[in-house]
Amino acid sequence: MVTTSQDQGPTAPAGADQLTPAGRGVQPASVRGPALIVLGIAVCIVVAGVVASALGSGNGPTTSLRSITLPGGTVVPLTPASVAMKRIVDSSEPPADIIGNMAVPSGNTVTHVTNTDQGQAQFDRTVAFTTQLSSGQVVDLYRALLPRLGWRVLYAGPGTGRFGGQGTEVLAKLGSGDGFYWEVGAVVSDTTSAGVTPFSIELFELPDAS
Repeated sequence: MVTTSQDQGPTAPAGADQLTPAGRGVQPASVRGPALIVLGIAVCIVVAGVVASALGSGNGPTTSLRSITLPGGTVVPLTPASVAMKRIVDSSEPPADIIGNMAVPSGNTVTHVTNTDQGQAQFDRTVAFTTQLSSGQVVDLYRALLPRLGWRVLYAGPGTGRFGGQGTEVLAKLGSGDGFYWEVGAVVSDTTSAGVTPFSIELFELPDAS
């Protein structure tokens, strides 16, 4: 009687790797490793781009200083300028390290906004407010506040021609990560008979990096 062997199916060539069912579709660690590294680099690039975008615009971090004590002992609550002056903030200017290092006394009222540059020159815009603080308190506030936020006070005294030659002016300067210096001018008018003090904050970019 002749017996035949049972059909075993095709035989793999000698030396060929044979995958078990459990091993099918599993990449060796040597292949997955570089892929994970590339993915990690891509994630870092995306995160860095988001942070850089935030820092390059007015939507970035704002000062954590929420109040300041005046020389007479009055504690004045503060509102970040990115909130109080949001009507002059666009997607790229002022930079976050400028608008984010500025504040105004809380409880203010915005009376008008002036866009001097009109998108045709260096950034130069002003927000006018009224406050229940006295004119002297507002002046004292900015003389104390600006250095606390990193600004260098250049002048404090009667308003100069740039600001209409009226009221009391506090002028300060700060370098930005955008490569330019910026100036802020706080101009404070006399307190009115109604007990309110008009004041304005002008932010402008200097025409060069010097």
